[in-house]
Amino acid sequence: MKKILVSVLILFIISCNHQSNDQSLKPSDQVLNYGTKFDKLLLGIESSTSQLTLTNELTIENQGFTLPIGTLLKKVDEDPTTFTYTLPTGYKIVGINPNGKARTAAGGSVTCNCTQGKGCSPYVATFMKNQSIGCAASGTCNKCNMTVTGGSPRIGVSSETLSNAEIVNFNQETHFITTKEELSKTVSPSKALMQLDEVRKEIVSFASAYQIDDLAALNKSTGIDDVPSTYTYIHVNIYGRAVLLPVQNNLVNAVNPLLNEILREVTSPNGRIAATVYKCKCNSAGSGCSLNNGSILLAKAYWCEAGSCNNCTLSWL
Repeated sequence: MKKILVSVLILFIISCNHQSNDQSLKPSDQVLNYGTKFDKLLLGIESSTSQLTLTNELTIENQGFTLPIGTLLKKVDEDPTTFTYTLPTGYKIVGINPNGKARTAAGGSVTCNCTQGKGCSPYVATFMKNQSIGCAASGTCNKCNMTVTGGSPRIGVSSETLSNAEIVNFNQETHFITTKEELSKTVSPSKALMQLDEVRKEIVSFASAYQIDDLAALNKSTGIDDVPSTYTYIHVNIYGRAVLLPVQNNLVNAVNPLLNEILREVTSPNGRIAATVYKCKCNSAGSGCSLNNGSILLAKAYWCEAGSCNNCTLSWL
């Protein structure tokens, strides 16, 4: 298998407090955002440890990018401005390269660049028992940029930039979403995720067990409006993302409470769920979050395309 080195570029600015002297900041002097001193330095230029395994999720603020428990962060000897990180087994970064192809990566790097002056390095610290990641300014540095990349963490390696990057837990089992509570908390898949061969194969493998009868009619259908009456589109959790798949009613009715709830609440005159029952909802800032579909298996699969929406969910109303 050809090894692909990729890099996900996610850029945001962290304000770093600068002290009047030109000395490097000691752990007790280094600060978090908004000037709040942290309790303990876990990993940084002056820490005695060279690596850290996360025991809590570590969120990079305002980016929707969260490093999961078990992520290994390491200092880079030849570059004090950079940490590398390796995601735990089963987790991958997923994104789209400039050619429109879906790519995955198992790790990457966190780099702090000084844009005004010199002296900027990343740190992980605790504050009020919570872990935080940021940039600490020292020397003549007045402003730092933090760049989080996914892909090869090696210094000097050329890379391609991935857009709309996300971390996906591929350890999760595919299953029917059986409660409205779970549905409301399950986010929508990205364009990149739906392009991956391993995801498409997982969808086909799961759905084929619930597609036994009327396969010719199912294959001819164009979507929700003309799916055979023996089938219904219902919600499935694929690696933590909500997707609508056509499944045979008599094979799932007894085991899927959510399907029964929807059938009782909203049906078309012929007793089937109307296409209008499926809605995409943006629960955060941004725009987009529209219903999309694709021919992944017999008939079509439906999901919400998030666009610039940070929290796009698929609803039943």
